[in-house]
Amino acid sequence: MTKELSSLNEVYQTIAKVTSLDDALRLYQEFKGLTITFPTKLISADYVKQYLKKETQKGHQLSSRELQQLARKFDYSERQMRRFLRDIRQDSTSNRVEEEELVYITKWLEERRSEEGEEND
Repeated sequence: MTKELSSLNEVYQTIAKVTSLDDALRLYQEFKGLTITFPTKLISADYVKQYLKKETQKGHQLSSRELQQLARKFDYSERQMRRFLRDIRQDSTSNRVEEEELVYITKWLEERRSEEGEEND
């Protein structure tokens, strides 16, 4: 198996090490020849805006602390969250937003931040 991994191009070796050889082969089959970039943010800005819009539609005015907590939860800066809120206020074309909370993803992000914090100590 090690010899097989070492025969792969570097990106596929990395994928195989992080996941599995089977996953690397599946990704190769699905995306071969494409250039793929991964955004620095896991959760889309559109989703965060919809979430904030849903909160504000409830008549809830977000405090500084709540905005800070949401920024951490979604892995955005507080400044960006304030921009999102400003955009929402300016764009009141859509009245209804129904989105489920991203429990698994936000929990995963929090665990990664905790691990990074422990490594930096």
